[in-house]
Amino acid sequence: MSEATPIDNYVDSVRQATPVLGIAALKPKGACWYCNQPLDNVRKFCSKTCADDYRTEEEVFRDVAE
Repeated sequence: MSEATPIDNYVDSVRQATPVLGIAALKPKGACWYCNQPLDNVRKFCSKTCADDYRTEEEVFRDVAE
């Protein structure tokens, strides 16, 4: 069995952090980033459910792209 190298550990930590950084990097656009429901210019998602669903889809698409 091979042991994880420091590079492997770094890559794993970046992969785990990516969804959080991705959502944090989103700018409010006046609509929910997931369902496109109109919002004020401060919020990114209309509900926690939409934020969670957006995060889940981003993780799935990231895993498929690898």
